Amino acid sequence: MKNYVTFSLMAIALILIIFITQAGSLLQDEKITSFNASLVYEGKGEYKLAIDELNKIYDKYKNNYLFNVRLGWLYYNVKDYKKSKEYYKEAIKINPQSIEAMTGFTMPLSALGDWNEVQATYENILKIDQNNYTANLRLGQIYLANGSYANAKKYLETANRLFPAEYEPNLSLGWTYYYLGNTASAKELLTNALMLSPNDSLALQGLKLVK
Repeated sequence: MKNYVTFSLMAIALILIIFITQAGSLLQDEKITSFNASLVYEGKGEYKLAIDELNKIYDKYKNNYLFNVRLGWLYYNVKDYKKSKEYYKEAIKINPQSIEAMTGFTMPLSALGDWNEVQATYENILKIDQNNYTANLRLGQIYLANGSYANAKKYLETANRLFPAEYEPNLSLGWTYYYLGNTASAKELLTNALMLSPNDSLALQGLKLVK
């Protein structure tokens, strides 16, 4: 009798283990299937269907970083910037060190014209990675647009040092040097910009001013 009870308990335990394993497997399959289907829809340019695919099961995975950062991206692509902002913000809450999510967050913020928040977000990125190219470039361009040329110089010089063969740092830093009165350096960088972007109107305009 004792052996029978022991066997029965073992059988029940085994059944429970199998049930839990299968249930977990189903949930995992659901998450993978939904996410993969969303990627396929996006590849076809069907962004709303890509969003719908994730929203079907979002409540189960609302604390999942990938679900949130992806919905932020997808809503940005359908120009629903407020929702995009919300999902990117949630992704940052889940992973506060994610430069990926913070960079994505700046896109709907820029579209909404929330430049103070854009600037603050890039500054937060630089606290994590002081040599981040995008954050240095965009902060420099924000300061350049605001006429704060000394601050623009600081960030744009870093961006240009990291990626000296890129068009944007050459152009933006070239204009910054022009406004600071450094015409020799301005001419050099604006020439670089024109080499990288043939017949570029902004580079040509700047070069006319420094001749």
